[in-house]
Amino acid sequence: MTKIPWSHIREAFSGEWVELVDYTWRGESLYPQAASIRQHSPDRAKLLRMIARAGRVEGAVVIFVGAALPPFVISAASTAQNTGL
Repeated sequence: MTKIPWSHIREAFSGEWVELVDYTWRGESLYPQAASIRQHSPDRAKLLRMIARAGRVEGAVVIFVGAALPPFVISAASTAQNTGL
């Protein structure tokens, strides 16, 4: 697989969850400089099922590509905070 610069990943997969393998990550940066994408989906649960079917890859990471967390993640965090969880 070919490594793709993060700027291209961000542009091509905005709003999706991606499984990254063979990545270059510097220091404490939130995002890698470049990575190979094994699989992707806008639905996190679907992506995790795809990974389970294909088999896990040692060292692979799953991250959301976008300006913010998906709404359901924010909603869950707000609900937990408002209920004292």
